[in-house]
Amino acid sequence: MGDGVRIQAIERAILIMNCFTDEKPELRLQEICEKLDLNKSTAHGIINTLKHHGLIEQDPETQKYRLGLNLLVLGSKVLNRLDVRTIAAPILKEVCAKTDETVHLGILDGIEVVYIDKYESSQSMRLFTKIGTRYPAYCTGIGKAMLAFMPTEDQMKNIPDELNRFTEYTLKDKKEVIEHLKKVKQQGYAIDDEENMEGLRCVGAPIFDYSGKVVAAISVAGPSIRMTKDKIHEIIDILREAAEEISKRLGYQK
Repeated sequence: MGDGVRIQAIERAILIMNCFTDEKPELRLQEICEKLDLNKSTAHGIINTLKHHGLIEQDPETQKYRLGLNLLVLGSKVLNRLDVRTIAAPILKEVCAKTDETVHLGILDGIEVVYIDKYESSQSMRLFTKIGTRYPAYCTGIGKAMLAFMPTEDQMKNIPDELNRFTEYTLKDKKEVIEHLKKVKQQGYAIDDEENMEGLRCVGAPIFDYSGKVVAAISVAGPSIRMTKDKIHEIIDILREAAEEISKRLGYQK
């Protein structure tokens, strides 16, 4: 798919909104200009337009800018159109209650997994992920569970040619990932054994729609000190049963 025509002002507006992060939720005009190499008048005009539409707000005291609440409204519209999220919600709650570990629902966006829903463990030591969190697909339970059930051509597109190694357990290269995915497909679930983050283990299972296409995955994740081999073995059956039920409600038939 080609880039097509791109509007510079819109592109700059998107870049401005992308400047705001969890670490830097508020920024001064000067900081935005320096980050994007924009002159003040151009940046100020774009920011004023975004303010008018509620996509950016300005603190009246500090004069710093932050993302606006209307982005939350737009984001909720995206989430609400994802039927899998609505259908999966009660099942995710059950899985969380049965395992007392954090449960995620995720989809694939290019080479990354995006969490679109989560239910958190009640235990004091737990994961502090957020809806919207992204991770590379090749080293996560959700990502590998989805990649394994994709056509080879799609796998090749969604696995980078060069992999970042986040821990000593991260798979080394694309060839190793593809071989690993064969095992995942055969067993019907994926395990992230501290591949994305040290001290964290995760089990993922795929979700299919009415056409038989893998559209999402669910995972159970927790600290490796609790996610022992025995507990993972117990979780696998719970997780696969839950993924199968969600798939069934999406119209999937084996």
